[in-house]
Amino acid sequence: MMTESKQPIENYRKKPKQSRSIYTTKLIFEATAQILQEEREFRFNTNAIAELAGLSVGTLYQYFLNKEAILLAMAKQELSKMTTRISEALLSKEMQNKAELGEMVVNILLEGFDGRQKMRKLLIEALIKHNLFTQLHEPIENILQGIFTQSSLVRTLSPTKQYIMAHSLVGTVRAAVLDQSGYLSEPEFKAELVKLFCYFVADD
Repeated sequence: MMTESKQPIENYRKKPKQSRSIYTTKLIFEATAQILQEEREFRFNTNAIAELAGLSVGTLYQYFLNKEAILLAMAKQELSKMTTRISEALLSKEMQNKAELGEMVVNILLEGFDGRQKMRKLLIEALIKHNLFTQLHEPIENILQGIFTQSSLVRTLSPTKQYIMAHSLVGTVRAAVLDQSGYLSEPEFKAELVKLFCYFVADD
């Protein structure tokens, strides 16, 4: 079991900036992901992470205070990657209609965290434990704002409607992840989320 903590925690001791440092943190993140995805939580400690990453524990501690800091850094990075993917998709392809736009957004939401849903569950739980719940919604709110700015298919929504839309989409996906629901892989689940997206952006 992962230790619960409500105290704020610094993600990085040393922020990776050089290519070697970035590569080292990638090794740490991938080792952590493998342990979590394979449901080896009993082995989830810094020694196991360092061993699987091919690093010394001392090297790991140069970057992260403890395993909780690794989880939080991973969660924030994955949420940032989802935002970037949607922004890039908007720039690289012109969407033909609202349904296509909604499908793109929903696909990226469902495929986030590289499709590793067990790992995703534990990373979300880590954010919740550390009172960082709002960070689950901020990326999608930023994404929606970007869509309204960049896409001619949808009109800008009021802040209230944007808030409800973001929480409806993210909340549904988050609930399925936390429940480890089979709905995540069902076409109907995706189709209903696309309909939800289209409902909010429909012309009044």
